[in-house]
Amino acid sequence: MAKERKSCLRCKKDIKQEELHKIVMYVVQNEFTEHHYEHVECPEKFTV
Repeated sequence: MAKERKSCLRCKKDIKQEELHKIVMYVVQNEFTEHHYEHVECPEKFTV
């Protein structure tokens, strides 16, 4: 089974499997964008 490589949208670093992270999706013109990943506690940056 191939592992999906995840990188943080905020800090651009790779997210390791054991690190807490969240999936982020945006709505643009009533359509969902593709999903992105962020660290839960990304340094100096925070998305609600």
